[in-house]
Amino acid sequence: MNNNKTTLLKSLLSEAEALSYNDNNLDKIIKRADMLVKKIFGITSDYIEKLKKIRFSPSIAWSGMSDSIYYNSFNSGKSELINLINVMLEDLSLTEFIELPPATESKNSILSENIFIVHGHNEEMKQSSARFLEKIDLKPVILHEQANKGKTIIEKFTDFSNVSFAIVLLSADDIAFNKNEKSEQAKFRARQNVILELGFFLGKIGRENVVVLHEQVENFEIPSDYQGVLYIPYDPNGNWKLSVAKELKAVGFKIDGNKLLE
Repeated sequence: MNNNKTTLLKSLLSEAEALSYNDNNLDKIIKRADMLVKKIFGITSDYIEKLKKIRFSPSIAWSGMSDSIYYNSFNSGKSELINLINVMLEDLSLTEFIELPPATESKNSILSENIFIVHGHNEEMKQSSARFLEKIDLKPVILHEQANKGKTIIEKFTDFSNVSFAIVLLSADDIAFNKNEKSEQAKFRARQNVILELGFFLGKIGRENVVVLHEQVENFEIPSDYQGVLYIPYDPNGNWKLSVAKELKAVGFKIDGNKLLE
């Protein structure tokens, strides 16, 4: 059912993006948007009021007002309409996610709330992943933040790796190339310890319990030997969060989808 709603909203989005200044289709698109909001989200939806507040012309006009003011007002209204439709599309996607059948209680009961974060040198990726897990009531385990207690690195890693799920962050930290290649053919790669820990968790908890987020940079080499591993592009806008939440839910974690909207 949601697929049909999504198709309708995407069609509306295409029409909105194609709007041009003084376009005769503007009124038709606004009326269609109002109709779709009421049909998809109900007549009491907040989207109705938000749609009414979008203005495509200046709220105050005076004699001799320059055309650029009208043009800028139109573009501002167009941007608001496009943003609103995109929010509605995301709302639909989250609704579908929230309505997924819950995992069995027996599986949930054995899952640890601790999620190990394997990371390189990208501080933003590390912090963003940790805060996301906390937001959905899970506990991120970042090795260097744990007490050493006189243990070696490998002892400490072994102790804190007793988790049910791991998120591995592949960031462009190193530059490398084959010895038979020229330096111009060098590619960005993740740190060697990150790849080592990726392999460790694949063997320990299984590939269905490992998600890999990779930094989106040009000429970045992603390991190709781990067939079946889910690679998710890390984007600063946070679109990766829904994908990770779905994977967590699929293996039995109880995820409150409403918290993704906060």
